[in-house]
Order: sequence, then structure tokens, then C-alpha cells
Amino acid sequence: MADHQKGKINGMFLVVERKNDRGLRHWADELQRRHIPAVILADEYTLDNHLDLLKDIAGAGFEIGLVYNDNPFWDDPYDTQHDIMTRIKGNVQSCLDRPLRVFGSKYFAYNEDTLKIADKLGIEYILARGTAGARAMVYKAEEYGPKIISVSNVPSKDLGTGSLCDESLRCRGEAPEGLKKLLDNLKEDRIILVAQTHVSGVKLHWWNVYQEFFDQEIITWQSIDEFATDTMVLPNAQIPINDRTDYRTPKPRMPLEEEPDFPFE
Repeated sequence: MADHQKGKINGMFLVVERKNDRGLRHWADELQRRHIPAVILADEYTLDNHLDLLKDIAGAGFEIGLVYNDNPFWDDPYDTQHDIMTRIKGNVQSCLDRPLRVFGSKYFAYNEDTLKIADKLGIEYILARGTAGARAMVYKAEEYGPKIISVSNVPSKDLGTGSLCDESLRCRGEAPEGLKKLLDNLKEDRIILVAQTHVSGVKLHWWNVYQEFFDQEIITWQSIDEFATDTMVLPNAQIPINDRTDYRTPKPRMPLEEEPDFPFE
């Protein structure tokens, strides 16, 4: 994918698939139209139920990552993580005929065992929750090969920080205008913006916030490999981990089904 948008802030875009093939197609088509590279983060449900769509998206040049949504890896033992990651890697290679390069567990949780296993399996990137406010970071432990992609994190009055994402803000009681305000006031030099297919992929007001932000052209959108060239290498023990548990008790502003849908033709 070429002709990236140019702007003052380096950015990476991450689409999280949440069992909404219409929203996934909508996002993929729009990003391709705008020549914005992105990581499309699917799960095993998507592989099993929407493989042809994933193949089309991969063929369009998008990076396909996989997330394990059943539970976070903060406390899971090595053997449990190893079995899960090995199975997922095999499924990706079998279904998409490409290596698994990007992996995350629920809440983008990981621990040192995750890095050890990713190193062994040849997985290049592990997704992590934000550690430096709205500024996205890329870390690499001196002891292991994979890079850790730490997404942008933003504050919430009631429930602590969350990723720069439609669903994360919505679960903290924010309306689309709350996301717009955060995007309009970005001061950081590099961000990771996240969108979820069941929210902005199909809900009109959330979708419009992203489109208005794109139209400002203040971001240089980069592939994950480009974004990860700016990496902080540290001993693993010195790499910060965000494991705030208040994320697990969201308080939605309103049921999502009450928000207006995008007027698909």
C-alpha cells in the first residue's frame, strides 16, 4: 500500500474486528481508498467465519494480526500461553498462507512468558496497553526478539486510562464528541489510533469522528514496520506494563444498538 498521508504526527492505525463483517469491510474499503496502511486485528472467530473477507483484505496489502479474546495473558502460565499462541500461529499460516507477525491477548495483556513464546515462534510484534499517555511507544526487551507495540492511552474521569479508541471511550461513558475532543487536542508526535468494527465500522456518529480527523491530514500514517523503527530497547524488567483492571468494569453511556447506524446502500 502506497501514497501514505503526510502530516506532522507519525501514526499507526489499528482496526479491531469484533464479529462484525460489515464493519470490517467498511473500514478496509475506506482505508484502502485513503491509502492509509493499517493492522487488521482479527480473532479465531473471524478466521473460521469470514476467511474469504480476510483473504481479500490481506490481498489488498493490509497486515493481519490475531488477538486471543478469551482472557488476558497477565497471569496465564507459560504452557497455557504456548498452546494458544502455537495453535493461532498454525491457523493463520494454514488459512492465510502467511506468517503470524502481530499478536495480542485480551486487553493487549502480556507478560515475560508471552515474549519468550513469541520469540520462539517467530512472532515479531506483541500488542500492549499504553504506558506513556497518548504517546504511543515501541519497546524491545534486550533478552527477546519481538517488539512490544504500546498503544496510545488517554484519560477518563471515572475509569482510568484507556486506548485511543471508539469502544474504549464509549465504555467509559464518552460520546463520539469525547473522542473528537481528544483527537483535536493531540500534542504527541506519535500515536496509535484504534477503531473497532462493531462501533465506528457501523455507527454513524463514531464513523464521522474518524473521517473528520482523517480529513485534517495532520498524521503521517505508517505501516507497523515503519512505525516500529523508532524503538526503545531496555532490559525487560525496565519496560513498563499497564495492567489497570478497572478496564474490566465498563459503564457504557448507552446501549450501542440505540446509536444510529451508518446508512449503508
